[in-house]
Amino acid sequence: MKLWAVTIKDLKIILADRGALVTLFAMPLMFIVVMSLLLGPLFRGADDNAIKLPVVILDNSAQANTVITDLQSINGFSIETEINEGNQTRAMTRAGAEAMLRDGRRVAALIIPDGFGNALTRGEKANVIVLQDPAQLNLANVVLGAVNGVLGRVGGQAQTTQSVEQLTQLVQSKLPPQAPFDADAFRASALDKMNKSLNTSPITVETINIAPVNENQIGVFEQNVPGFSIMFVFFLVNFVAGSIMAEKQDGTFRRLLVAPISKPALLAGKLLPNFIVGLIQITILFAVGHFVFGMKLGNDLFGLVLVTIAVSLAATGLGILVAALVKTERQISGLGTLVILTLAALGGSMVPLSVMPDFMQNVAKFTPHAWALMGYQNIIARGASWVDVLPQVAMLLGFAAVFYAVALWRFRFD
Repeated sequence: MKLWAVTIKDLKIILADRGALVTLFAMPLMFIVVMSLLLGPLFRGADDNAIKLPVVILDNSAQANTVITDLQSINGFSIETEINEGNQTRAMTRAGAEAMLRDGRRVAALIIPDGFGNALTRGEKANVIVLQDPAQLNLANVVLGAVNGVLGRVGGQAQTTQSVEQLTQLVQSKLPPQAPFDADAFRASALDKMNKSLNTSPITVETINIAPVNENQIGVFEQNVPGFSIMFVFFLVNFVAGSIMAEKQDGTFRRLLVAPISKPALLAGKLLPNFIVGLIQITILFAVGHFVFGMKLGNDLFGLVLVTIAVSLAATGLGILVAALVKTERQISGLGTLVILTLAALGGSMVPLSVMPDFMQNVAKFTPHAWALMGYQNIIARGASWVDVLPQVAMLLGFAAVFYAVALWRFRFD
C-alpha cells in the first residue's frame, strides 16, 4: 500500500507539471502530425506525389501529348499544367512556373514550345526548355533525368517513324522498273541511315536557371548549413526565457525594476546579449561551412549579414515572448522546445518546402524560418544581392516586432 501511495503521489506531481506534459505528450504528437503531413506525399500513390513538375504547354501536337502522358505515368511525379488561384483555374504559364521556383515551392519546370511536334514530324531538331532552381539543383537534376528519359522515348518513336520513311524512299529509289536489285548496296545504305538516326537525338533540352549560379554546383553544405543554422539559432528561445526566469527566482529582476529604466528598455536589455550570441553562433556555423567544407557564400556578404541580424532578432524576440507566457523552468523546456521544433519543421529547416503539400507551403509563410531560409538561399544559391533580400529581412523584422510587442503586453514584471 505504501508503494502504491508513493506511485500515486508522483503521478500527481508529473500530471500537474505542464512542462512535463508538453515534453511527454504534446511534443511527440506534434512530430507525428506535422512530419506526417510534410512527408506524406513521399509515401502515397501516383495521385499525390512528392515532386510536382509545372509544365507549360505551347504545342498541341500528338508528340507533346505523348510527353505529358509519359510524365504522368512516372511514380513520384505530379504534373501541373494548370494554376489554381482562388476559385479560378488557368493554364500554366512560364511566369507562373518561374514564380513557383523563385519561392522555393518547386524545383524545376518544363516548357514545350510551339512547333515541337511539327519539327519531329519533319525529321528536324525539336527543343524543350527545363527551368531549374539553382538552390535545389539536387532535386532539379532528378526531375531533369526523368524528363530526359521521357523525351528519349518520344524522340525514339519519332526517329523510327522518320527512318521507316527514309527506308521506303530508299527502296523506291533503288528499285527502278528494269534495274536489278543490289542487296548489298541497299543494306549498306539502310544501315548508314539507321546509324545516323540513332546517333543523333531529335530532341534537345535547354536548361535555364531562374537565377545566376556560382561557377561550382550547389552542394549539400549550401543546402544544409543555412537550414540547420536557422533551426539551432532559435534554441536561443530557451536561453532567453531561462535567464529571465532565473533572475526572477533569484530576486535580481525585482531589483532591476527599481532602477531608472523603462520596462520596454529592460526587456530590450535582456534581448541584446542573446541577440549578440545568435550573431556569433550563425557566424561560426557559416565560417566552418565555408573554410572547412568549402561552402559557397554567394556574392554579397552584406546581404548575409542583414539576414543574420534579422533572424537573430526574431529568435530572441520569440524567447522573450515564451518568457512572458510561462511560469516555471519546466514549462520553458517543454513549451520552448515544442515551439522551436514545430517552427523548424514547418519552415523548411528539416524538410525542403518543395516536397511539402501546397497547403503546408502556405502555412510555412507564417514562420520566420521560411523567410530566413529563402533569404539565405537567395544570396548563396540564386546570386541575389542585399537589395533582393530586403523583403525577407522586412518579414523577419516584422516577426521580431510582433514577438516583442506581445511579450511586453503579457509580461509579468512582478
